[in-house]
Amino acid sequence: MMDTGGSDPVEGHTAKAFDAALSDLRLQIVGMGGLVIDQVSAAVRALLDRDATVADLVLSREEKVNELERFVDREAFRLIALHQPMASDLRMAKAASRITVELERAGDEAKKIAKFAARVATGEPQGPVLAVARFLRHMAELTTGMLRDAVRSLDESNAEMARAVRARDSELDDEFAAALRQILTLAMQDARFLGATIDTVFALKGLERIGDHAKNIAEQVLFVASGEDVRHMKRAAEAGTPEK
Repeated sequence: MMDTGGSDPVEGHTAKAFDAALSDLRLQIVGMGGLVIDQVSAAVRALLDRDATVADLVLSREEKVNELERFVDREAFRLIALHQPMASDLRMAKAASRITVELERAGDEAKKIAKFAARVATGEPQGPVLAVARFLRHMAELTTGMLRDAVRSLDESNAEMARAVRARDSELDDEFAAALRQILTLAMQDARFLGATIDTVFALKGLERIGDHAKNIAEQVLFVASGEDVRHMKRAAEAGTPEK
């Protein structure tokens, strides 16, 4: 009888199949991230340029974002159910589902901005948008940059990049606060644009939330890379209670 050295060919094949499936899962998330980043960028561009065609493109691609989220969620569950992954691989499978939820929610915010852009393109006053155009443009750059680096940190298993994404969230919050002050000043000066002003505030808030989703993705990358669950650490710090 041939000596197999104690190795199990079936187990080796199963491990390789699992690794390949996990790698494909990671690629699907990266692809979904790229689509969501483009959705955010295009939605803001449509709003600033009053471009109904670009707004419609964002809306037409929304279902693709949803499909990717459902696919990754199903595949992550299947991998966990059919295999007994090691701790690091189990963290990746669990984080994959959480990350795609964050990306899907970021895509939802882009959809809302695109719907507003379509209304502006067909007659809703653009004054409030123009009043904070600089903030909208800069916040879009910040959020897409945070999303890009968050997804890249997952692809490269780069914990330092993930931490840098979390640190940039405060800059986005400051930009949102400054934009809010400016647009509320406008609203007090001219009540004719009240509806459009409210819509513009929601667009700004949407970008701020997208930054939060990018930060949440970065926290999942840290969880995958090191088992460090910064979400619980953050809650403990906010509550003023010691970590357990």
